[in-house]
Amino acid sequence: MSQKYRILRHLQLDSTQSELKRLLQENTALEHLSTVVASTQKKGKGRGVSVWQDEPGKSALFSVFVRWPNAVKESFLVNKWMCHVLATTLPKMVQYKWPNDMMVGTKKLGGMLIENRWEGGRISSSIIGIGINVKHSQVQLPRAISLEELGLDITAEEVIDEILKAMDAAVPWMDNGKLLDKRYADILWGKTQAQMYATDKGEMLEAVVAGVDDLGRVLLQTKKGQTQAFDLDSIRWVDPNGES
Repeated sequence: MSQKYRILRHLQLDSTQSELKRLLQENTALEHLSTVVASTQKKGKGRGVSVWQDEPGKSALFSVFVRWPNAVKESFLVNKWMCHVLATTLPKMVQYKWPNDMMVGTKKLGGMLIENRWEGGRISSSIIGIGINVKHSQVQLPRAISLEELGLDITAEEVIDEILKAMDAAVPWMDNGKLLDKRYADILWGKTQAQMYATDKGEMLEAVVAGVDDLGRVLLQTKKGQTQAFDLDSIRWVDPNGES
């Protein structure tokens, strides 16, 4: 793997995200693209109460500290940037489900967890946690899919290396919001086929994704042509396989 970045490898951690945050508390001058990698996680984090399921060595599990050269105005711009980065390294059939999942159809390839650090009303740095199924695992959920199942003969270390290289090269893209907006619109999951969604009010909606607004809310368009905006806690995709 490239020696350009500080990479701390562990056989097992509770979570790479927690470990990187601990390192940042110890050293606020932590180097840009410092990365924590684990072969397996005991308490891998997803958004909310989600827990990452993995088998040692079969997933790319890592968290990266990104120090932005120019402060970022909007939090969801970091999500768009990271999806853009992943789209340059992962197979073209992978799409990106708002707000943080990598999807192939209704199968989940991986996810990301982004925690931004704000200073003076802007984002100065981000901790970006990534989990990608690389090899098929006996513990993965039925709705999960791996790069191996997509026909790629690659190791978790190679996946991490390629993504780190792409992240390094892509930092200047953060200053081009129009490029990120267009690219994200192209790779956004759920635009072509209606899916079922449950709202926090107990309503069920059949809708397609129309985009994401300036506040980072997903825009869903119903069959009646009505478009509604939802934030992270007000809408949930209903897995057609019946899994949570």
